[in-house]
Amino acid sequence: MFIRALLSSVLLSQAPTAPTSESAPTADAPVRASAPQPVSSVPEQAPATGAASAFPLLTFEEAIALAEKQSPNLDAARARLQQSQELGNKAWSGYLPSITASGSYIRNPKELTFAFPGVPDPITLQKQDQLAGQLSARQALLVPTLWPAIKNAYLGERAAALTAENTRREILFAVAQAYLGAASLRESVTVQEQLLEVRRGFERDAQTRFEVGDAERLAVLRATLDRKQAEQEVVRSRNAYATAKSSLAALLGRPVDFEVAPPEGVKVAVPAEAGDAATAEQTALDKRPDAAAARVNVDLARGGRKQVLAEYLPNLYATGNYQATNTGGLTGQSSTWTVGLALSWTLFDGGLREANLRESSGKIAEASANLRGTEEKIRDEVRKARGELESAEANLSTAEERAKLAWESARLAKQNFDAGATTYLQVTDVNATLAGAQLSAVAETLNVQLSRLSLARAMGLFDPTGNSLVPR
Repeated sequence: MFIRALLSSVLLSQAPTAPTSESAPTADAPVRASAPQPVSSVPEQAPATGAASAFPLLTFEEAIALAEKQSPNLDAARARLQQSQELGNKAWSGYLPSITASGSYIRNPKELTFAFPGVPDPITLQKQDQLAGQLSARQALLVPTLWPAIKNAYLGERAAALTAENTRREILFAVAQAYLGAASLRESVTVQEQLLEVRRGFERDAQTRFEVGDAERLAVLRATLDRKQAEQEVVRSRNAYATAKSSLAALLGRPVDFEVAPPEGVKVAVPAEAGDAATAEQTALDKRPDAAAARVNVDLARGGRKQVLAEYLPNLYATGNYQATNTGGLTGQSSTWTVGLALSWTLFDGGLREANLRESSGKIAEASANLRGTEEKIRDEVRKARGELESAEANLSTAEERAKLAWESARLAKQNFDAGATTYLQVTDVNATLAGAQLSAVAETLNVQLSRLSLARAMGLFDPTGNSLVPR
């Protein structure tokens, strides 16, 4: 809508008025020296942001999908999550059988034998090359510290999954912000390019009027300065757009070989739960993964205290041992085995368990405080996001109305200028106001979309792909 209105203002503003027969110079009238033709530093051809761009168009949905597929930061979060998923296996390893095998070889100075009277063959007590092997097994039967440890391991896995999920959503939100920012800057480039065409048209118009004596040299100089300033703004806006695309490409982990769609093509809906403040805050507390992770961390701290308390109880293990050697000795048996039970009970450890209990109590207090802080932070973010969205929507309505009024003022100013009822400087000021109103409307449109995204994020509802890292 804004670009169509600006194009209309361009057509109204830049058409030069042909000199009439009354104002045409006669043979007796002095001919004024014509001013030098302006040289533009910005080419009049369509820029790289136009329809003829060689780069393919990257839509908002494609950018989000690409970020989830190959974002370096998201890949790192998935790798950390994969590491944390081994916590349960490590904890269960304490309750699974432990089997150890060992062997030895000893080279003795000589072989030792012992002969009994009446026994024809001597008994070998020690061979010169002695071999031995041992196989030991242990099975936990009653280990109280492992019970809360296993539960804590699963809690740790869930906390890591919630943290990774929060990281995923933050990355996708950053991509959405970067995309909308780049799309808005592309729209600004288009506005600035159209404004440059307006300035060029005014400059040609002023030059024509000056040559026929209908305008002063000051009007030509003012038109040239306005054109140069418009060229500078075009270069600045193009560079800003290129920088925004570079930031987006870094988040996506791909080269800067794409264009983005204008903001009108991206529709961001307002969450239905955002109508009521209390409902919005409760939704955020229920849906946001960082709040869930904070609650799991409290349970994890309490589980750590239970694990310390379990250290006061005894541990019971079943053991087994098998040994084999190449020397039978006096018994004549080269192998032997044993099975049994092993009970251990730490009665006093120098106060270590008591110190661990006090430390675990402090960790519970810390986790509870972090949970309260996280919840208050979430409530504050929801309140701010709702207020910012309300302000952004009001500002957009004002900006659109201002753009309509500025366009009407520009149209009337052009008509008065053609009728000779106003000066060029007045028309220039009116068109500058129109350009500012157009840019303001573009910026406010972006602010509304970003505010809606921020509100959805604050409420824990921003998940454009639905590929959660938290197991159901």
